[in-house]
Amino acid sequence: MVDTFMYTGDTPWRSSGTYVGDEPISSRQAIVKAGLDWSVELKPIYTKGKDGIYDKVVTNQAVIRTTDERVLGIVGMRYTPVQNYEAFEFMDSLVGEELMQYHTAGSFREGQRIWLLGQVGSEYILPEDRIDQFLFLYNSHDGSASLRCMFVNIRHASLVVYRTTRWHNRGDAVKIRHTTSATKRVQEARKVLGLAREEFENCTAFQRALTKLEMPYKRFNAFLENLIPDSEDPEANNTRAENARDAIRVLYQQGDGAEITGVKGSGWGAYCAVIGYVNYQRTKSREDTAQERRFETSLTGTGNNLVQKATTLLNAYMEEE
Repeated sequence: MVDTFMYTGDTPWRSSGTYVGDEPISSRQAIVKAGLDWSVELKPIYTKGKDGIYDKVVTNQAVIRTTDERVLGIVGMRYTPVQNYEAFEFMDSLVGEELMQYHTAGSFREGQRIWLLGQVGSEYILPEDRIDQFLFLYNSHDGSASLRCMFVNIRHASLVVYRTTRWHNRGDAVKIRHTTSATKRVQEARKVLGLAREEFENCTAFQRALTKLEMPYKRFNAFLENLIPDSEDPEANNTRAENARDAIRVLYQQGDGAEITGVKGSGWGAYCAVIGYVNYQRTKSREDTAQERRFETSLTGTGNNLVQKATTLLNAYMEEE
């Protein structure tokens, strides 16, 4: 799905992006290096009748990329684009205060979606289990989603082999709709993003507490039964639910980082198993669309809901002790 992108540090999942070094750069520089130095505009839509006369569509309009006039989406009449530079510029204040460094940025679906990942810090949950903390910005030009900025963690499950697992910090996000007030709300979002440090501190405390939560097999199975319960209908087919629980059980025993001391048999191991399932296994569809669907649902959909449910259940176990 990826079109163009820039990155710092190690080469990411594919090598066709633009390496920009390891020093902080501004959003304007990131946009150019990521191939996002273009804008969009709105144009009317017309339909051609049988008599050859064109009639203007009064309910919708098209989002056009100005560099090549590609149609990125069809939107309503109240839709107001958030340009790439507008979506990125409010992050510059964090870079200037040395709170964040731009890490990757780019577009996919031929410009319909753009993203930026900025690193805020790193914490060790266990001596061999590191969490890198990021702000993730995600915007659409096809009318399918609001501009969002989320608190995201990336787990390095091994200091020898580079592996990652991603998740949201309990659903926290800045959400900016594409309306005439979008620019004003981008400015307001700067204040919200100032809470990122506090959010990451809370998240780190939660993760470390999970390493101390014992999850013997009996408790872990009860956790799974509550997380993905069978239907109450006695005639229902519960194969799908059981397959999901089995997949999480495998990740709990053999997933990335499961061998690290302090992971297996703990609430942290159970939590990471759920994250691994949501991000890499949960959605079943054609191979060329499965990961895209997992990405979407893990951001704001049912995958994210499952992670939040797991968080609630594990918090309840910790309160019992």
